[in-house]
Amino acid sequence: MKNTLLMMSALLFIVPQIARAEQPVIASTQSAQGAGAFTWRHEPLNGAYCLGEELKFVIAWKFIIVGYASMSVANIQEVGGRKAYHIATAARSTEFFDNFYRVRDTNESWIDMESLCTLKYASINDENNKKKNETIMFDQINRTFTILESSKTGTIPAWVQDVLSSLYYIRTKELVVGRDVIVDGHSGDLSWPLKVRVLKREKIEVPAGKFDCFMVEPTLREDAGIFQAKGRLLVWLTADERKIPVLMRSQIVVGSVEAKLSELKLK
Repeated sequence: MKNTLLMMSALLFIVPQIARAEQPVIASTQSAQGAGAFTWRHEPLNGAYCLGEELKFVIAWKFIIVGYASMSVANIQEVGGRKAYHIATAARSTEFFDNFYRVRDTNESWIDMESLCTLKYASINDENNKKKNETIMFDQINRTFTILESSKTGTIPAWVQDVLSSLYYIRTKELVVGRDVIVDGHSGDLSWPLKVRVLKREKIEVPAGKFDCFMVEPTLREDAGIFQAKGRLLVWLTADERKIPVLMRSQIVVGSVEAKLSELKLK
């Protein structure tokens, strides 16, 4: 259950657990272009989320509440001279679950407002009283990343998304049952090819209410090479322009862990 709670704590869109390689495998859906020819892509007007949106979740295993989490479009900031949505998430385990595995995590993403790709990502993982901070700067023009804490650098696919911005990017896309959405993700010093399968449409009920939703599943693409997916994650997004995540379910050995939308504030 611990690993699933950690995954839910980031409210990632959520990368499957992957087998680590000596060098990251990078497979881009975009054609390469030299720095001199670079132009920022222009995504259609984002009607899925805006400043002031706040989502709150309750995380449960069977009938036991093990944690709480929140996601918000906190503000708009400048990163490298580009205007960006500042997305912030927080997660914590309950007082009861603290006795087994204490979680106090935050994750932040800065998403370019025009191209909807990641400019910066930061996380503070405070788990069992062990803290780890990580800040990653993404140079989309030169297709490189830098982890500030270690000064480690590497290459990235064009328009790569961090694990949090992946969800917000998918929310801006048209979802059709049977049609996949393709995106490249990044975490730590690894990039991976991600395919989001739109499985079906159904009505579900969570503490925040009843919603008509698309059920989607993030999986690794066929060109993922040495990466291997373990476990399964299902996400329910509202079948409207906003595509709000209202339920996330991860299968574990002894059942499943669910993150259910409990409150939403939409500007």
